[in-house]
Amino acid sequence: MRTQSTLGKISSATHERAFGAAYVLLRLVLGGLFLATGWSKISTGWSAATYLAVANGPFAEWFRSLAGNGIIDVLNAWGLFLLGIALIIGLLTRPAALFGIALMTLYYLAHFVENTAHGYIDEHVIYAAVLLLFVAGGAGHAFGLNATVLGNLRKPSAVTRFLFG
Repeated sequence: MRTQSTLGKISSATHERAFGAAYVLLRLVLGGLFLATGWSKISTGWSAATYLAVANGPFAEWFRSLAGNGIIDVLNAWGLFLLGIALIIGLLTRPAALFGIALMTLYYLAHFVENTAHGYIDEHVIYAAVLLLFVAGGAGHAFGLNATVLGNLRKPSAVTRFLFG
């Protein structure tokens, strides 16, 4: 008797339309959150200097050394904004989600003491877990542009399939 994979078990117990709608809604809502957060930082001239200057935890000295660096501010604000756009329109969702996981990991580690005060799971870990689901699940193919782009390529390379997968 052949055993069923984990995905097979989930798939056989899933209401496809409801799951698909929930998956797309999750992508759109998280995209909206990142878009709004990034735009807020871009439009107000926000700086990470204060946040980084009081970093604590295992890499505190490295984070403190980044305080006041304008490149960090631009990468952070525009990275969040572009991550939001990528999730909303469903284009390049896999690399965008990987960037988001890296960003959430950095946020988590920069204020490790506060983020772990009530246990090791906080909102950064939850966001990273959802983004990991998008990396693994081809989130841009459900009402997104990834499927359109990939479908219009004659012979997509492995890199292209990864980017638009």
